[in-house]
Amino acid sequence: MGRKSFSVRALELHSLYAWDYEWIMKCFCFMTQEGYNTLILHRNDIIDLIIYPGKFFGCRKDHYETIFERYSEIFRTLYRYTPTRRSGPYQRRSFLKRVLFEAHKRNIRVFLENKELYFPDIMLEFHPETLHDGKICATDPFWIEFTKVKYRELFEEFPELDGVITSPATGESRVSIKSNRCKCDRCRNTTRQEWYRNILMAMYESVSAAGKEMVVRDFVFDSSSQNEIASVMESLPSDVIISLKNTPHDYYPTFPDNARIGNVGNHRQWIEYDAMGQYFGWGIGIADLRCDYRRRFRYALDRGAEGMIVRTDWESLDGHTCFRTMNKLNLYSAAALSGDTNIPDQEIVKHFLIKEGYISEISNSDETIEWFSALMAETWPIISRTCFAGDCVFSDSSLMPVSYEHAFWLAEEKNSLKDWDPAKAKALYPSMDRVKVIIAEKEEALELAREALQTAKEPHSINKQNSIIDSFAINFMYVDLFAVVTDALILTRYVLETDEPKNSEFYSWARTECDRKIRTLQEKETELRKFFVTTSFHPHTVYTLLDPDRVRCLYLDLKRKLENVQYV
Repeated sequence: MGRKSFSVRALELHSLYAWDYEWIMKCFCFMTQEGYNTLILHRNDIIDLIIYPGKFFGCRKDHYETIFERYSEIFRTLYRYTPTRRSGPYQRRSFLKRVLFEAHKRNIRVFLENKELYFPDIMLEFHPETLHDGKICATDPFWIEFTKVKYRELFEEFPELDGVITSPATGESRVSIKSNRCKCDRCRNTTRQEWYRNILMAMYESVSAAGKEMVVRDFVFDSSSQNEIASVMESLPSDVIISLKNTPHDYYPTFPDNARIGNVGNHRQWIEYDAMGQYFGWGIGIADLRCDYRRRFRYALDRGAEGMIVRTDWESLDGHTCFRTMNKLNLYSAAALSGDTNIPDQEIVKHFLIKEGYISEISNSDETIEWFSALMAETWPIISRTCFAGDCVFSDSSLMPVSYEHAFWLAEEKNSLKDWDPAKAKALYPSMDRVKVIIAEKEEALELAREALQTAKEPHSINKQNSIIDSFAINFMYVDLFAVVTDALILTRYVLETDEPKNSEFYSWARTECDRKIRTLQEKETELRKFFVTTSFHPHTVYTLLDPDRVRCLYLDLKRKLENVQYV
């Protein structure tokens, strides 16, 4: 029997926002209002920013009351070897202590999330045996000791923390067996599974001794890596929680459900979702995921998941958050649906409109609520046809590709859909049929975006309608740009790579249309340069997604590609 609701409802903050006290206080207000009960602060190096660890700088004992006792013994060593780190940890300690105090006053639990292994640079100098031919040795025994000490000191210093979340298999940490470049005998003879288990058990020893919860993510980039980490995760002690992205590899809403959900052995499960839109427009290309959340929440709950995590921003995009875009609706939807997947859309939208000041609690009309609900419901069908092509990821985290090779590397290697859905192996194949499908998809996205903009302009008794119109106008510009970009790339691939007859009527059309789309790219560059100097939209990331220099880079690349093509 599946669960009816998530007991853990977590909001995840990254990077700069994880260190912004006032921002966290605002998030606490929102969390209390909407029923979120867990805060996750996520940086790859977050623990290394608040722990020295003292043992490796000369502390004489294993256990201390506070970081200040450690500091009193090692301040000279710190100043000599890592002067820029000397005062950072104890100052961030005060910040985190206050955050934890304020969180627990509100019955909000707090977890720190990182990727392991991470460590201060000075460790390599203190322990030169960890370097072989200039490469970090992932299997050196020192890292096991370092990991145990780091987490022991973490929970000695912050007993108020509720737990930690880590990813050992992404290759995004400072060193991992996944991206290990050391060629020593030990590394060659250590399997990835052995390494994952050794590191995770070193963590677990200290985390469990402190009576805290440990959460392990299977954040991986391909199915083989997922299989490697899966067997290790299932063999971990049963009190370790498994956290899974709702789709395999990353937050791609066009991808199938993560098949690992419900298949984690005797472990509790938390499932991760994105509200901001790393891969679906950042909220600038608007994407209301109410429908997707409803289905995927049910899928997870039916398979025993107890926790839901929704992230509000992204570590590679400083200063941007879904709290400042129309995608904030996703945070309201996730909160409502995590408690009841049957809650009507109108209730979610009405609550959002009231809390965000679009309508008042007293004077609101069903017509306005229905109008806004229908308007937002159209956004995902638009964006799913914009920065995806045939359901494949056709963007660089929502940004347009910068070259021909870049585009198809993103779609077919880095973010490969065929790895998880073999039926999509030829989704972008340079055939007449596939070219027609992709071009039709972009035409449909553009028409839907145009209609949505017109709908946004319809007069309604709603506050801040000009802001809504502006958002949909930018959304249209984004869709329009991506339609040109995708058409130019797909047609170029057909012209260059198709094995279909080059003396056909369709090939002749494709060549002419390809030239036209590339010229249109050049025109888009000019339009966007004018847009940059004549407008002042917020957030600033509008101009990141609509960057004329990025357009020019692709335009020049495609132009060069076609210069020496011979035609029949």
